[in-house]
Amino acid sequence: MEDSRPAARWFDGHLDLACIALEGRDLRAPLSGAAGPPQPPSITLPSLREGRVSHVLATLFTGLGSEGPCGYVSSDDSEPACRAGLAQLGVYDSLEAAGELRLVRQKRKLDCDDDHALAAVILMEGADPIRTPAEAPSWFERGVRVVGLTWARGTRYAAGNAAPGPLTPLGRTLIAALDEIGIIHDCSHLADEAAGQLLQLARGPVCASHSNCRSLAIGHSERNLPDDLIRAIAERDGVIGLNLFSLLLTPEGDRRRATIDEAIAHVEHIVEVTGRVEAVALGSDMDGGFGADRLPEGIDCPAELPRLTDALRRRGWSEDQVAGFRFNNWARFLERSLPS
Repeated sequence: MEDSRPAARWFDGHLDLACIALEGRDLRAPLSGAAGPPQPPSITLPSLREGRVSHVLATLFTGLGSEGPCGYVSSDDSEPACRAGLAQLGVYDSLEAAGELRLVRQKRKLDCDDDHALAAVILMEGADPIRTPAEAPSWFERGVRVVGLTWARGTRYAAGNAAPGPLTPLGRTLIAALDEIGIIHDCSHLADEAAGQLLQLARGPVCASHSNCRSLAIGHSERNLPDDLIRAIAERDGVIGLNLFSLLLTPEGDRRRATIDEAIAHVEHIVEVTGRVEAVALGSDMDGGFGADRLPEGIDCPAELPRLTDALRRRGWSEDQVAGFRFNNWARFLERSLPS
């Protein structure tokens, strides 16, 4: 079955939908002429429907030192990050009320017969909106099901890829609190030391929602995953989402768009390192601070994602394996990991 057929759904493991909405993008508008950064755009809800992206991990993104409505100045002052996280939850609540989106809080809600409403699992990218570990249950009640402790520059819970270091003592406490209520851990953006400590401490499921292979493209400092971390995530039945940002796909990604073959090389390296085709899926990060002109050549929007699966077929992947990358690997991981 070709990916371009209507039955071929996609599950994208990382999209910053609420953040780009707060930055000025009308998510309900057609892609052509869509306003707001980043430009040129690749993501609106109609573009996702056109590309048959039916399920996503939708983020609450907050960034230390980042400009705009989702940024904040200091981790010592938790209120701005908390307000930014709550504002993004409000975006998802509004989209759900309008019938454009369906928030998934339980594993039985993953399967969706509604071809119009996007099924979204909420992922908190950077945990500073959680003012204290004692507040973790309130975010769970609002629908958060995955938490990455940090963005690039770190949080009061953990060091990030652009400022390497360990977990903080408060981060260790938060990990235990997240385990207690059944929230999934996201290793993307964690510094190596912090990621290793999380894997030692966390009892719950782990993933890397939007990370690639350091051996193929270093990118931002510790942003891509070393082989030992890739292997450790897979040993816990986790999934690693392929990030489509050219800078994270090729050493030359700051000077040109990556090729589809360079993107597929990361997919195949994860399979080679782990021995598991179930360990890799899509975590595109489309419009996650970069425009369509920084995606791989030939992929400007979700409707062109089948070029990835066509490339996998040319490399001998079976239809079951292709379907795993496209949709089933994320779905199976969440069926095991979400609360019942």
